[in-house]
Amino acid sequence: MENWDDLKFLLAVHKSGTMVSAARQLGTNAATVSRRIERLANSLGAQPFIKSSGEWNLNPAIGDLLNLIEDFDARLNTQANKLALSSASARTVKLRIGAPPIVLGPLLGAQSGHFYAQHPEYRLELHNRVGSEGLGDVDVMLMDVPPTRGRLITKRVGQYGFKVYSYDDSPRDGAWIGVLEELDSFEPMRRARGIFQTAPIMRASNFHDAQVIAKSSRLPVLLPKILADQDPDLRPFDNAEDPAIVSFWIAYHNSRKTDTAVNSTVNWITACFANMRGRLCYD
Repeated sequence: MENWDDLKFLLAVHKSGTMVSAARQLGTNAATVSRRIERLANSLGAQPFIKSSGEWNLNPAIGDLLNLIEDFDARLNTQANKLALSSASARTVKLRIGAPPIVLGPLLGAQSGHFYAQHPEYRLELHNRVGSEGLGDVDVMLMDVPPTRGRLITKRVGQYGFKVYSYDDSPRDGAWIGVLEELDSFEPMRRARGIFQTAPIMRASNFHDAQVIAKSSRLPVLLPKILADQDPDLRPFDNAEDPAIVSFWIAYHNSRKTDTAVNSTVNWITACFANMRGRLCYD
């Protein structure tokens, strides 16, 4: 293969799902990504991707090649981190963590000071990721279902509890606040819809915003325990309601199991869930 650099574009499109997102990840433009993918197709004698529903899905015929590229990329990052950590001028190790907003801020962000005290040479990037099937452009992913895409190491790290909450003056006419429609399959949303027998009258992009809307509108709202406990005026909408329990899974590429930076990050995330278990789950 004459142009090895084209494989970087192949991997970026596979991870991100669109050429626009891949271009953003690579610091270029979609036209350049398209041109590189077309050149790679000519070299391989097969189109790397098949477009479906606006996304570029991998051609199964090059699945083995993609596995080799992913493995190489992960091993390269592992060795780069190893060199950085052994260097006298460290502080150059960057780890990208993807997770839903409810995990990023209240859980990881709230305990990031402890991580940096132990690992001043690391630079963490916390990326908002919801409903992803694979790693995408991050090193470590947190999600509420085990991933189905990629050769990943996964383990369950903790749980969140959710209930519908209300104020003493909240109406009980069926109106309530939830999150966006694309999250209607999320178990707490399904549970809340069963309580009210209708879709939410107002929706927010995340649970923190939903809480702000509820405080203003006084409408019942679906929230995780960790957020609801921050407002002493909130009460469970129905004391007899069992909480919806959501497990969170951590995932990273299996070729990075010896990566010290990844292992340190995974151990810290696991400890974050354990340290705050009483604030995340109901007794």
